[in-house]
Amino acid sequence: MKYILKNVLIFSMVLVMAVGFTGCGNKVGDIELKEGTNAIYIDEDGAVTYGVGESFKSGDYDEEALEKYINEEVEDYNSGDAASVENAIQIDRLDVEDKVAYLVLKMATVYDFNEYIKDFNKEETNFFAGKIRDRGDVKIKGDFVSFDRKKSLTESDIKEMGDSEILILNGQYSVQIDSDVKYISDNCQVNEDGMITTAKAEDGLSYIIY
Repeated sequence: MKYILKNVLIFSMVLVMAVGFTGCGNKVGDIELKEGTNAIYIDEDGAVTYGVGESFKSGDYDEEALEKYINEEVEDYNSGDAASVENAIQIDRLDVEDKVAYLVLKMATVYDFNEYIKDFNKEETNFFAGKIRDRGDVKIKGDFVSFDRKKSLTESDIKEMGDSEILILNGQYSVQIDSDVKYISDNCQVNEDGMITTAKAEDGLSYIIY
């Protein structure tokens, strides 16, 4: 999902936009947003905050083009049939600090998060956010453990949990979920604060069930 900033940063742009963010306290939930970080926070009501910190090369820049690109993408989604509510996606923060661009988007629901990624990144075929029974062709495979790593499950066990929510990611993300996390794929790591780090893309898909 880093495509959002990777696409805009092909222009090697630098900007400071008046969107209510001054570079202080770069956080997504309780996750510190740093260079190279992809962060996802899902609160107890199901609202999603997605943030990315992407470095770029110095050089020519076009402030207006960057602002226009991001605003148009968000507006396209919000005006379409998929949006669950008015202004389902909002740009919360966009800032540049020490040649790192930070973008934070707020989504009204997990559904909007899933639909937005599907709409604007056709290559992200292994991503899914929503109920397990609604995942379509996105595969569930591998071994799973309970959040406290005391219980092991198979992929068949997970597939039977159709009404549970699942987040499927291809790449390394920092994830915070306010709801009780039930199971994770065994390639995920959990720190003492309950923050989840998913596996790198070469280590297979990561799954979080809650």
